[in-house]
Amino acid sequence: MKKAIAIILILALAVSLFACGGGTDSSSSTGGSPEGGSENSSGGGSENGSGGGQEGSGAQWPAEAGYFDATYDYSQHKTFKVGYLIAATSFLYEEFDKAFADWAKRMNITYTGIWAPAGGSADEYLSGIDTFLDQGYDGLILDADPNWYPAIFETLKEAGVPYSCAMGEARDYAASYFYNNQLVYGYKLAPYVGFDQISFGYHMVDKLTEWKEATYPDVPWEKVGLISVDYSAAPQLHDRGVGAEMRWAELHPEFGAYNPDILVNPKNFFVVDTLSGAPDQTTAQNLVTQVLSNPGDIEVWLIETMFDDIAMGAANAAQNLGMVDTTCVVTIGGSNIIEQWDAGVESAWRYAEFTAQNIYAEPIIASLWAMMAGQATPETLFPEWVPAWDKGDHFALSDEVDPIFGLPYVQVDDSGRAIVEEEHSFSTLLLPTFWIDKDNYKPYVEWTDLYAYGPGAEGHYKYEQVTDLDMFSARAEVPASYSEYPAPR
Repeated sequence: MKKAIAIILILALAVSLFACGGGTDSSSSTGGSPEGGSENSSGGGSENGSGGGQEGSGAQWPAEAGYFDATYDYSQHKTFKVGYLIAATSFLYEEFDKAFADWAKRMNITYTGIWAPAGGSADEYLSGIDTFLDQGYDGLILDADPNWYPAIFETLKEAGVPYSCAMGEARDYAASYFYNNQLVYGYKLAPYVGFDQISFGYHMVDKLTEWKEATYPDVPWEKVGLISVDYSAAPQLHDRGVGAEMRWAELHPEFGAYNPDILVNPKNFFVVDTLSGAPDQTTAQNLVTQVLSNPGDIEVWLIETMFDDIAMGAANAAQNLGMVDTTCVVTIGGSNIIEQWDAGVESAWRYAEFTAQNIYAEPIIASLWAMMAGQATPETLFPEWVPAWDKGDHFALSDEVDPIFGLPYVQVDDSGRAIVEEEHSFSTLLLPTFWIDKDNYKPYVEWTDLYAYGPGAEGHYKYEQVTDLDMFSARAEVPASYSEYPAPR
C-alpha cells in the first residue's frame, strides 16, 4: 500500500462502515441525544432462555467478564446509564443500536440509543461527550472517526467514565511505525472486538478455491484469474486484499511470491483499486468490467471483495458480460445477499463470511458493564486474547525511517524483539464468522436469534426457528499466533 500516511489517517473511518454483516430488518431505531435521550425500546429481547431472566446464581460477578451471564442477577448493582455515540448515521449503526438495546435490557442498563453530531466534526463529537458526561452517564459506546480517539480517551480518562469501542478499532494512527518489515497502524489505545483482516483475505481465497475445484475441476490454474477489489486508503480494508494475495502466492508458488508493493503481484492476480473513484458499487462494477472484458487466456474468474456493495458491483459486471457461470464473487458481510436470496435473486456473488450484530454486540456492551461495575478494567478484559505483538505497547523508535512512508522503524534488541518503553495489555477479541450461501443462511441466522433472544422469541429474522443452541458457537478460538513474537505475516 504505497499511499501517503495522511490519506490513511483521513480515510481510516471507512473500515468501520463495512466491517461486518447485519440483520435484514433495516427499520430506523429511536435514538437518544445529549440534550435528553429517551430509552430505546427497539428489538424483542427474550426474558427467558439464553436471553436472561433465569434464577440468579448468587455469584458476586458474571461468570466471565465481557460476556452476558443468564444466571447472574444484574439488579444487585445500580442501573447504569449508557449511550451510543456514532460519527455519522448508517444502516449498520442502526443494527448495532437495536442489538445493544436488547442486550442492555438483560444487564440492568438504561440504554438511550444512538447519537451523532449534526456536523460530523471532531469538535462536535467531543462536545457531545461533554454533554453526556454532564448528564451523568455511567458509560459510553463509541463509534468515532479513528483519528478522534486520542482526544476522546483523554476526556473520558479525566472524567473517570468507562467506554467500549464498537466497530472501529481505536489506534493512535499518528504514531504509526514500521516493525518486522511491515507498517503498523499506530499503537492500540483500547481493547478491540472484531476481526483479523489479513485472515479474511486468506478465507476468501480458500472459499473461491473450493468453488473452483468443485465447479471447474478440469480447468488448469493457468487459466484461472483472481481479481482483488481494493480500497488502498483504508488500512484494514486494504489488509483483506493483502491477505488474499498472500494466500494466492502460497497456493500457487509457480505464479510468483507475495510482494508488498501494490503494483507487483503474482501471475493471474489482478488488483483493482476503488480509490480511483469511491469504495462503492458503481466504481467496483466499472473496474471489474475492465478486467473481465479483456480476459486473455483466463476462463474462470474468482473475485474477492471488501464488503457487500463491492460484491454487488463485481456481480453486476459478470452479469452484464454474460459471465455468471464462470465467475464466483465472495465478500465479508452478507446483509445484502440475504435480501437478494430472500427475493429469489441469484448471481455470481455466491458466498459471504458473516457475523450477525447480536453476536458482535454482546462482548462490546458486556465489557462496558464489567468496567462500570468494577469487575474489569480495559487492560484486564479477555486476558487470553492479548496478542504478544499488538497490545498497545509504546516502542523505542530509531532515527531510520522507511523511504516510502517516512515513518520510523522500531528499535529491536539482540533477539529481534521491539524495545518497549511503555507497556500495556489491551486485548483483541476475535469474533466467530460463518460462511453463508443460499442453502445454509436461514438456520444460521435463526440460530443467532436463538442465542441472543432465547427459545421461541422473535428476533431479527423471520424464518423457521431453530432450537439447538449447540448448532454453532458464539465464541472463537484464540489463535496460536497470539503467543508468538513478533507477529507472523
